[in-house]
Amino acid sequence: MEGRAHPGKASTSSGQKNRMMDDLTSYSENLLRRFKQRLPPAVKNVPAAETETETETHRTFQVGIVGAGLAGLRCAEVLIQEGFAVTMIEARGRLGGRIHQSSLAGQLVDMGPNWIHGTDDNPVVKLAENVNCKLISPNESTYVYDSAGMHMNAQKVLSADTTFWDILADAFKYSDEDCNGIAPNRSLKDYFIERLSASQLDKEAQSTVMELAEMWGGFVGDPFERQSLKWFWLEECLEGENLFVSNTHRAIINRTAEAALSCGDIHFSTIVRSIEARHEEKGAGRVVVKTANRNFSFDAVVVTIPLGCLKMGTVQFVPELPQNVHRAIKDTSYGRLEKAFLAFSAPFWERSNMSALKDEDATRATENTFPMFTRFLRPSYVPEEQSSWTLEMVALSSPTIFGDDARPVIMFCLWGASAAHMTSAIASLNPSSDEYYKVMDMLFRPFYSRLPNYEEGHPDCIPTEVLATNWQNDEFAGKGSYTNFKTHLRGEQSNEDPAIDDHFLTLRHGLPERGIWFAGEHTAPFVALGTSTGAYWSGESAATRIIEAYMLSRQRQSG
Repeated sequence: MEGRAHPGKASTSSGQKNRMMDDLTSYSENLLRRFKQRLPPAVKNVPAAETETETETHRTFQVGIVGAGLAGLRCAEVLIQEGFAVTMIEARGRLGGRIHQSSLAGQLVDMGPNWIHGTDDNPVVKLAENVNCKLISPNESTYVYDSAGMHMNAQKVLSADTTFWDILADAFKYSDEDCNGIAPNRSLKDYFIERLSASQLDKEAQSTVMELAEMWGGFVGDPFERQSLKWFWLEECLEGENLFVSNTHRAIINRTAEAALSCGDIHFSTIVRSIEARHEEKGAGRVVVKTANRNFSFDAVVVTIPLGCLKMGTVQFVPELPQNVHRAIKDTSYGRLEKAFLAFSAPFWERSNMSALKDEDATRATENTFPMFTRFLRPSYVPEEQSSWTLEMVALSSPTIFGDDARPVIMFCLWGASAAHMTSAIASLNPSSDEYYKVMDMLFRPFYSRLPNYEEGHPDCIPTEVLATNWQNDEFAGKGSYTNFKTHLRGEQSNEDPAIDDHFLTLRHGLPERGIWFAGEHTAPFVALGTSTGAYWSGESAATRIIEAYMLSRQRQSG
């Protein structure tokens, strides 16, 4: 369902959506161009190595970046291009953060984001095209299996799908136009229940629509019953298609990292323990970043660690963060999306087999193209603890869709109870062990065994390799995936309703008076929150604002 663009642009409201687009303007690269050719000559092209012999007045401005994910790398790229000295401190032994790849059956797969959300003026789309990433715009053909494991009638699936997207579009519009009037504890599920109850659909059709809605809620990172209706408009994405990156995000990360690798100073496997701000009242001094073995000193620091890490207090801030920043971190929710990959020796599900398909799918069978998406709705054919699961499977196997990148691999997307169950089951296991394989196969065999042409015991129908994400147990990911928007009980945090949009502005603004800035998908423009594009933009924006602050400071000194 992640492959379909959000329908919120159907809204004709002159309210939040205009604010969203105005908000986006400040992230444009046009803002950066305003600073080109205007930086003081003493700053341009001064190697960081020369800073020790320079006077305090003319030395290169030094910026520390905590975290070497996409936000941090883009921030470093912009600053380095403008002559700033950049030092990156990364807890992992690699670049990329949550944008990470692992090997499966001799090829790479994305363990983090697979998609680029929205094509209109999306800088990551342009970057992907420049580095020859293969971007797939999948069709919306979908297999759906009901709770009994039976392949559902295609017409019923289409009808339910249409109803679901129509209600979702209305929910975007309602949230956009009446955000202030919606109770903070009202969920997207409440809205769907109300709409379906007033519809003419029979119980079976209503149930199918609700299952699709629950699956969509999982993709945006929350159990459906906790998906906020009040703040649903913040789930909007850029206009245009959602594109699947078929040959992974690795080239995107590598290109963005070129400046940092060639001109920056990167410290891997270095965990930041605390950040001591410069003197707030005087607006002067240095920001000190402390690790277990070394202290660093900078003119400014950009903190790009995930929202989950901020919520866990992974880094101590001295002095403590102001109350508005603390509340922004606390009120904003963090998701738990996980993925599981199973590789086979051959894509048995891709073979034309007319007897395995229903009449309405005969045309697709002759094309020998299995749909990219398959959904399994609340299975009754699994152990009881799995019966509440609703999963989406993505087949990476069709030559028609993926061309040369097609591979006999299926990917399951999990959230909520299913994600927690899988990560708990594999948490203590070595991914290369037989036990890990057995646990993963036991969890997903009930699903892949429903696919066309499956024959128990046939070599082509036995996974050759398995692999899963485990973000919920990853402390450097903040034990989660990305930002989302949960319902809040009135008074849960204070006597006032949470102002989530203002919270994002607070995080984005950072603490420039203390020399501390924030970047990451949780500080992105509203139309890119929780996405890789948002992370990229946020790094660019933080760098641009540091450049602007430096220019103002130099102008005062010279004035």
